[in-house]
Amino acid sequence: MMREKAKSIAVAVDGSAPAWEAMRRALNMARLLELPLDVLFVVQLRKAGYFAFIDRHLKEDTEGYAKKVLDEAVARGQKAGVEIHTHLLESEKDISEAIIAFLEEARGIKFLVLGSHGHGFIGRHILGSTTERVVREVAHRGLPVPVLIVPAKMPEE
Repeated sequence: MMREKAKSIAVAVDGSAPAWEAMRRALNMARLLELPLDVLFVVQLRKAGYFAFIDRHLKEDTEGYAKKVLDEAVARGQKAGVEIHTHLLESEKDISEAIIAFLEEARGIKFLVLGSHGHGFIGRHILGSTTERVVREVAHRGLPVPVLIVPAKMPEE
């Protein structure tokens, strides 16, 4: 069996402080390994109710926010001298499923970098639910992608 050459490093962002810390680490890794960085943002498609126009507006708002986050990621990549490829993914079920599907389809991802938690973090957990599910699914499916979890910085006391 021939091994595939690494094509890139991937990082998932959601605009939270832990995600930007993960992005910073991923940029450092990409620069050191001379690889491009795939930046993933997942829009979770949720149904708000019976009114399609509400669902459409929720999706448009989320996609607008995602575009701002991905634009910021591109700017940070340019500043670091790293080639950036952005990916706006969608998921009707769970954010982790879209990330796993990307890893399965992309082939050649050297590392996946995630923040320890994102916007939906609940303080009593060590890992956010999306991060935990991605790690579990990567192991369960035997994907050949190491996952680096970057801990959130604690506020200065």
